[in-house]
Amino acid sequence: MSGVAGWHPGERIIQKKLGLTDQVTLSYTMIHGDLPPEHAEFYETCLPFIPITTLDESGRPWGSILTGKNGEKRFARTPHYNRLEVKARTWDGDPLGDNLRLFDKVENLMMAGIGVEFETRRRNKFAGVVSKLNQSGYDIDMELLVNQAIGNCPKYINVRELEPRTQRKPTVIHDRRSLLLEDRLPEAMVDFILSCDTVFIGSSYVAAPEDREKYPSHVGMNHRGGLPGFVRVRKDRRTVVLPDFSGNRLMTTLGNIETTPLASLTFVDFDSGDILYITGSAENVTGSAAHDIMPFQGTLTLIHTTGFVFVHDALPVRTKGDTPPGRSPYSPPIRLLAEESSISLFDGDERPEATLSQIKLHDPHIATFTWTASKDLQILPGQAIILDCSPFLGTRKYQHMSPLAPTSVNDDFIRTWTVSSSSSEPTRTFSITLRYKPGGALTSILFNIAQKIAEVRPELLDDATPLNMTMKIAGITGEFILPESLSLPSVPVNRELVWFGGGIGLTPFLSMLEYLQTKRKDEDLKIHFILSTREPSILLPIIFNLYTGNERSNTESKIRITLDVFHSESDPVNVNDLTVPTGITLHQHPKRLEADYIQNMKEDLAKDKKLYVCGPAGYTELVLGELVKAGVRPDEIHKEGFFY
Repeated sequence: MSGVAGWHPGERIIQKKLGLTDQVTLSYTMIHGDLPPEHAEFYETCLPFIPITTLDESGRPWGSILTGKNGEKRFARTPHYNRLEVKARTWDGDPLGDNLRLFDKVENLMMAGIGVEFETRRRNKFAGVVSKLNQSGYDIDMELLVNQAIGNCPKYINVRELEPRTQRKPTVIHDRRSLLLEDRLPEAMVDFILSCDTVFIGSSYVAAPEDREKYPSHVGMNHRGGLPGFVRVRKDRRTVVLPDFSGNRLMTTLGNIETTPLASLTFVDFDSGDILYITGSAENVTGSAAHDIMPFQGTLTLIHTTGFVFVHDALPVRTKGDTPPGRSPYSPPIRLLAEESSISLFDGDERPEATLSQIKLHDPHIATFTWTASKDLQILPGQAIILDCSPFLGTRKYQHMSPLAPTSVNDDFIRTWTVSSSSSEPTRTFSITLRYKPGGALTSILFNIAQKIAEVRPELLDDATPLNMTMKIAGITGEFILPESLSLPSVPVNRELVWFGGGIGLTPFLSMLEYLQTKRKDEDLKIHFILSTREPSILLPIIFNLYTGNERSNTESKIRITLDVFHSESDPVNVNDLTVPTGITLHQHPKRLEADYIQNMKEDLAKDKKLYVCGPAGYTELVLGELVKAGVRPDEIHKEGFFY
């Protein structure tokens, strides 16, 4: 039997805003009025902790961590189909202790929880009221009367192996439960949020008098996961931005917020055990208004912080050993806020077209595709272009799960690629150099077309316009650009550039190099380019050709490049087979880039240089970490990761 009589007003409002009303009309029947046997067993045997929501005396929701004394499982039991008993222990700073003291002061002390078994990605939710409570210091013995229960899908849960941590000392670092108008989240708290890949969101539904009988008040707790940094913080350092990814479309959490605009966020670091508790006012934002805040994100929730608590070393379970989390294959790329990046967007109806005009196959897995735009574009060297590929790929249809192609669930057919060509003036021509990605929705098609053309109509590689392959240009973005002094030819150059490029992360440097060879070749500029690649025999000729140019003599340029190439021995480079231009000094290292190499640059890095790092996550983490160890301040490093 369903635990609810239908969707409450807030749920109906958000479902209507998102055009989901017809699809979920009867889906409320999925919510049970008690604990199904498999849920009861799940809570009893599988969980070392349960995130829960309670309200404070002002009615604000707070998320807490309900756990046994030593992080062991079996701290909960279900003696009856609608009762959940727990023997738990809390700690200083967790809001649960204070909120439970309202038990004798309110008619029904509402509570909701979500159980997540991180090892298996199972999760189930419940809601109800506290029916019995014995609270002594940090020890809690209570019974919950469960009146709502529902199972949830495993999407967006990052797999973790957890083990109990008995030796710990929870320490309250910040306890600011009521912020003043001028207060802000400390920078360290902002950094903590941006480092997390998991957050638990609490909400409440306070029924209007006329709705109380049919739609009783209740609280909710839910899980949100993604890549580290998927939750963003606005520049006011008070407003947290939580994107809403494609899910089961029930919209219970967002529905609660529509009626009662409050929410809590609980961020957990599974390595350190640190926990950040946030409560605040909340607002759902949809459509164009959401895109204005977070480009290409159609639905999001803003939480304006009104109170927060940060406790160090609190969580009684931790990551087992050094096991890295298993990322959910459903998590979409990180979307930055519009205010976080230099981004220029075209309105939907005014997006210019880009027509494929040329293809250069460097090998079966790396190619450069050149496009002609229908209007002039101002693209700075190092910036990226945002392409709307839906005219080429079609319209995405809703899928709740897609085990064979999980990334397709959130695929909006928007692609952001670094431009590998350069022009000092507005231009209608731009190139992107891509690596073939097996299973990639677009790269697979582009490379298949390129290879078929090479076999059947090779003349179309030089002029692909007869193919009439067009996409829409959604915008131009990126702050990974040359220093202003190098962008202004009249300003003297007195700094050396140091470029770290990992794999296809060399593409912004191709654009920069072409620009410098065009505009600054008469100046004594030094570049130290450290490149890590599996395909040196493919990428080195691209660099050499850019340096020499079709119309430039290599003796004309005063730019000098020291090129250190780290590569696998499976693709050795015979220097005798390459014409290394005068002006480039090539050093080969048949191994991976290692920490020792960067540390040996320590004395050289102390000089006045401009550092750039671009590559996949593991590569950039290594380079950035070692540069900081070598004494370079993080704010002195320009970095670009593959967030898209």
